[in-house]
Amino acid sequence: MDRRRFLTLAGAAGWGAVAGHVAPAQAASYPYHDGGVPDEAHTKLGELAPYGVSALAFTPSGGWVIVTQDGRYFARGIPDACFTELGKLSDAGRKINCVAFPPEGGDRWVITTDRGVTARGLPAACQQRIDAFYEAGQQVVDVAFPPAGGDRWVVAASAGYYAKGVDDECYQMMRNLTQGGRRITRVAFPRAGGWTVVAQDEFHARGIPDACFDRMNTLAGGDWQVHNVAFSPSGGWALASRGKVPALAADKVRQVENAVGGATIWQRMNAYKTPGLALAVVTGNKIAWSTGYGRLEAGGDAAAHPETAFQAASISKAVAAVGVMRLLQTREIALSADIRPYLGWSLPRRSCVTSTAAPTIDRLLTHRGGVIGRGSTAPASACAGFEAGGGGFAGYGPDATVPTLLQVMNGAGNSPKIELTTAPGAEYHYSGAGFVLLQRMVEQQSGMTLAAYMQREVFAPLGMTTSSYALTPAFELAAGHTGTGAVIPGKRNRYPESAAAGLYTNVLDLCRLVSYLNRAYTASGDLAGPLTRASVRTLLSQGPQPGMGRGLFLAGTGTDGFSYSHDGSNYGFKSLFVGYPKLGAGFAVLTNGSSTGLVTEVAAAVKKVYGWP
Repeated sequence: MDRRRFLTLAGAAGWGAVAGHVAPAQAASYPYHDGGVPDEAHTKLGELAPYGVSALAFTPSGGWVIVTQDGRYFARGIPDACFTELGKLSDAGRKINCVAFPPEGGDRWVITTDRGVTARGLPAACQQRIDAFYEAGQQVVDVAFPPAGGDRWVVAASAGYYAKGVDDECYQMMRNLTQGGRRITRVAFPRAGGWTVVAQDEFHARGIPDACFDRMNTLAGGDWQVHNVAFSPSGGWALASRGKVPALAADKVRQVENAVGGATIWQRMNAYKTPGLALAVVTGNKIAWSTGYGRLEAGGDAAAHPETAFQAASISKAVAAVGVMRLLQTREIALSADIRPYLGWSLPRRSCVTSTAAPTIDRLLTHRGGVIGRGSTAPASACAGFEAGGGGFAGYGPDATVPTLLQVMNGAGNSPKIELTTAPGAEYHYSGAGFVLLQRMVEQQSGMTLAAYMQREVFAPLGMTTSSYALTPAFELAAGHTGTGAVIPGKRNRYPESAAAGLYTNVLDLCRLVSYLNRAYTASGDLAGPLTRASVRTLLSQGPQPGMGRGLFLAGTGTDGFSYSHDGSNYGFKSLFVGYPKLGAGFAVLTNGSSTGLVTEVAAAVKKVYGWP
């Protein structure tokens, strides 16, 4: 984070305590903690804490102010105008929500109350945002400024917040904490860097003094809410509570985060050396919440957000299957049709394949088309004894020439040529090569690339604005990582086998697809979207392969917990999405690491918290 020199306040020696303007109050035993602050500040905090501290702040030059909920206050070394305004507001019976000082110092300050704001020298956009909240009938409960200064700030209101120019992980945490129905109540930034975000009964921090974080946990352990946290320019800190944590509805987001593999999601990400993860959950066929964790790239500043695009790996097949069903529906091509007449290319066969059975579109969608994928083709003359687990593609690194789709089909890339290696319909072999043929069919019949076709026919109608089969889409992209947590060469491999492995998407778009498929499957008629109800029913019904729909794996058929799903594994990326049509539910997990274990544990946590099979 950029640092700039802090200016020294000129004058601003005003100080005072006001008690005569407030009604007598019974002091309570509200806890407070501090460390490294001026002795007088420590003493006054002890005197005022029993009355419930509502505002606590330090100036860039070492001044400080403490305000209580009944109007008492004491200040030392703050701007004179700010001190005078505190007196006026106290006399008027206003409740002070926060006092804050921009890091540039001088006569710059803000006081927010239950009825309005008084401020000097704030960034124009910050002032406008504060005014907008009050005009909308909301109180501003906190204003905070990162030490870098300039147009960087946070404004938290009674029912919303806005941040500009803050650390991306800090913003990520503000978003995450508010997903479960909590409100941001305090944000604070130490001068040396770092941040803390408090949202009623939850808080997170990065880079704050250990003693401060320990005392925050002490308060939480006693069910006290952290109402105030402030950092002095010399490295000191102060905390104060004015009451117990309120009774709040159970926060399923926090429940999921704390139930991953018997630990927290951050601990498991660290254990699996996965820098970034995004998660979204659907309930009532709407996105209930979405969160991001960690970084787009190890060692980088950019945080992972729900909007971040990851490589979806083999989830590409499930999404491409929607496009295939769209093509069949609009071109009136039968699902049972032999794919070969639609390829504009002659599909070879091994000499030992004597069956006359056709590689139908349906068989290819269910991995029974007789086309064996990469890793399962040796020896080249065999038609039996194939390796297990083949079917994917390695992708192309930064120094490799990416072949065309036709070159891939002819074996001119880093994978064997595509050919019939078993009798179509006779055996199940998970096959990315089969989806290359489906991609070829879509492109030949539509006259468009798969990327363009899916954008027009599927993504745009469903509002999937951050999904693409392009080799290098113009989105914010996560970088892939090895099992040791190192960034893979080139950050992302490229996959011309787009339908099999080349989809970029985010958890929001995947959950939009889940919501659509759920609704279309259970609707009494056709819904707006790429597929008719009949096509969706076919997509999510068992085909030639037990336990599979078309491009999707099925479970619990015939029960209320019926689900469809697909996972994914590319170099440096792991993923999963699941939908429950009869429950109106589902979720998506995308990671930029090499561990399937993390994805499995996150999925298990979601299912446990929501009671889904």
